[in-house]
Amino acid sequence: MNSMKDNDTPSNDFFRLLVEHVNDWIWQINEQWEFTYSNSIVEETLGYSANELLGKSMFSFIKINEVESVQAIVLSAMENNSSLQNLDFTMIHRNGHEVFIETNANPIIDNQNNTIGYRGINRDITLWKKNQDRQQQLLDIIEASPDLIATADSFGNTTYLNPSARAFLGIPDGIEELHSVNAQLWTNKIVDINENELSAEKSIWRGENILSNSMGKEIPVSQIIVTHKANNQNIHFLSTIARDISERKAYEKIIKRQALYDTLTELPNRRHLYKTISRLMDSKDKGKTFALLFIDIDDFKQINDTLGHKYGDRALKLIAARMKGSVRENDFLCRLGGDEFILLVEGMNTKQEVEDYAKRLISIFNHPLRMDNKLHSITCSIGISIYPDHGKDIETLMQNADKIMYHMKKQGKNGFQITQTNGG
Repeated sequence: MNSMKDNDTPSNDFFRLLVEHVNDWIWQINEQWEFTYSNSIVEETLGYSANELLGKSMFSFIKINEVESVQAIVLSAMENNSSLQNLDFTMIHRNGHEVFIETNANPIIDNQNNTIGYRGINRDITLWKKNQDRQQQLLDIIEASPDLIATADSFGNTTYLNPSARAFLGIPDGIEELHSVNAQLWTNKIVDINENELSAEKSIWRGENILSNSMGKEIPVSQIIVTHKANNQNIHFLSTIARDISERKAYEKIIKRQALYDTLTELPNRRHLYKTISRLMDSKDKGKTFALLFIDIDDFKQINDTLGHKYGDRALKLIAARMKGSVRENDFLCRLGGDEFILLVEGMNTKQEVEDYAKRLISIFNHPLRMDNKLHSITCSIGISIYPDHGKDIETLMQNADKIMYHMKKQGKNGFQITQTNGG
């Protein structure tokens, strides 16, 4: 192989060989914008051979609706003997699909200082352009999203907040304000910003979280936090998307209350009762006891028959409120159904304590109910069973209390009795 001496200059063959082996499309056009040279890369770019381009106008390959604007730019550059820098336009491949091109070119100037053509390099930026368009589409969606979306670097410094996140956190527009926003503000320490601990975490955390908005109000959110890791498994950056679920939580709360509470009296219902008794029976404290008071309003059917169900409902609400105001805070009072109520009482160590409590409960009915300025006398009968003496399961415990309550009614009502035998 011959080597060049220091004063040697490369031959035209050297440059021709060089341009044929670069990855970019190198070309030359004359004053009529016709190709006078093209390297072979054009075939990979547009599907035409270099020879097929010679003598043809560059504008015959440009997308029709862009020809006028590109012509105006090239013509202006020619008139001013100026370069074409980072000019983007669309060309049409032989197969008909679009190819996005970025061109840079310098003018060819004659002895009269006139531009008589251009030499340039075209770069196929189709993939880059599509990626840019895709990124812009995603950014448009992110910017318009009602969800909180944010990113932070590996040190926990926030690098991006979408408009919804800024509004939620009370951060004004502007990049400079982001530097003071630590990622813990929008993660609530669900993921520790410490890099070592983050590396040990899973790449994605999903769940419900509580974030504080700009007014200091705690808002329940459904959140995803992603730890983006580099090849060395170190944290590169964090990202999150969080959705306000306040309405859903409020709805769930309503549904849960409707499932466990009586709509008329607002007392716990039968389902709530069974859950509570099960909890008490499943207590790890094996020596724990509690009393179950089965309360039935005496002759309540007469109120419905004589005054109507509207007054009956009003009476039940008044009775429930009166009993609720008379029992202890830790006692469990519920409406079993109709005019029947259940009271669970813990912490009664002797039979006498239970009897005294039942007497106080009956005494609250000494004063008649007032409805539409009329007084209505109400009494109740109470049957009592004690766990585990009178039943070691829910059904037995309630049946024994129910049975002794009806026995009390037969004896004259307006009183109480405690189960005498073990129904277990």
